[in-house]
Amino acid sequence: MSIEVKKDAVSRRTILKGVASGGVGLLAGGTLRAIFGSDEKAPTEAALISDRVRFTARTNDETGLNIAQALADAYRAETGIDVTMQGSGDTSAFQDGISDYLKRKPDDAFQWMAGFRTNFRADQGLLVDLSENIKNLGNQIPSGFVAGSTNPTDGKQYIIPTTWYPWGLHYRKSTLKEVGLDPEGLDDWDDFMQLLEGTKKKGLIGYALGDKGGWEAMGTFSILNTRLNGYNYHVDLLNGRAKWTDQKTIDVFNQFAMLIPYMNKNVLDISWDGMRDLLLQKKCGAIMMGSWWANDFKDKSQEDYDDLWIVPFPEINPEFGRDTIDAPVDGVCAAVNSANPSGGAAFAEWCGSENGMLAAQAAGDESLFANSRLDSSGYDAFNKQKLALITQAKVVMNFLDRDCRDDFAGPVIGIQIQNFLKNPTEINKIVDEMQAAWDDLRAPA
Repeated sequence: MSIEVKKDAVSRRTILKGVASGGVGLLAGGTLRAIFGSDEKAPTEAALISDRVRFTARTNDETGLNIAQALADAYRAETGIDVTMQGSGDTSAFQDGISDYLKRKPDDAFQWMAGFRTNFRADQGLLVDLSENIKNLGNQIPSGFVAGSTNPTDGKQYIIPTTWYPWGLHYRKSTLKEVGLDPEGLDDWDDFMQLLEGTKKKGLIGYALGDKGGWEAMGTFSILNTRLNGYNYHVDLLNGRAKWTDQKTIDVFNQFAMLIPYMNKNVLDISWDGMRDLLLQKKCGAIMMGSWWANDFKDKSQEDYDDLWIVPFPEINPEFGRDTIDAPVDGVCAAVNSANPSGGAAFAEWCGSENGMLAAQAAGDESLFANSRLDSSGYDAFNKQKLALITQAKVVMNFLDRDCRDDFAGPVIGIQIQNFLKNPTEINKIVDEMQAAWDDLRAPA
């Protein structure tokens, strides 16, 4: 696919605006001579700032790295500005250590997640204000994405939305046919149990789960809570207006416990990619996961990709039906403490532009793109189904660890769900500890 270069594309002139206004610090106030040494010929300050951008892709997956490299290459081809791309390595470690990373000498731009995970770092003064970059993109970024990317503390935006994806129940259509179910429908809990029982009788894992990272099982907890108790209770629980010791919360863990007999035994030894592989290798019936990894099925074969399907998690309580879904927004941020924050901001803007999205699409990215100029009429069946899941939902959430303060989500919720998966009979002890941790967190100093 050819990429048309727009007349208003990001230019050197745009990036050098920060230099002219003094908005770009040079390695925390260092001089060019100090950096390169007295015996070396130092490049000009403008050349250093404008011609070099470092970019971290939040992935260690080969497919994701290839797409990120395609973005870097396309930006270089369009602007002449060199982009050095690197992967984040272990994504869980990168996410958990992001604040420390951003306080040191981070890359200029990095892939990140909208919601509390961005706003918290913005409030720490670690992210570049990208409000003007959002304005530069105009109606390419729909108002809903702008609102979802706005920090409530100051009303500014610190992330350029690029993609979003639904969390849903993924399975192979061929597997449902084998157990006598409609391959494009899995509506209620009875249907779901029929799938789990049917796959178990075939010697397969019914509900594959990997929670080594401590966040993967949050998707199951979130959806069970919204299906049983509704969206309002869920967000109240995450923000302290409902209690972890409430019977409604205990009901969620009891419902979760019903799935454990159908799970793989090594739940805490594998991560999200391990559960993906169980589905890819036809060793399980279904997984509850975000759909960002669909490219991996396509990489294996078109037949495998065509067999992949996603539906909303089944109804449990008719009062709430299937009206809620997690559909997190991802994007690109720029780091204040980097060598080239203005260059990082310009690259982030380009990644969210039509040209950036076309470059990702040309590299085989099967994501749902946030940019309004991307034509969805040519989406394949799986992508159309993903989009349908989001548009049919009455309420769209970000995800548990993006809708809750992250000093509670990971260190408490994530760990206690792991404890529950190890010892599901200890629900009362677990919820007592969770509520005590929240109360300690909220107690005045």
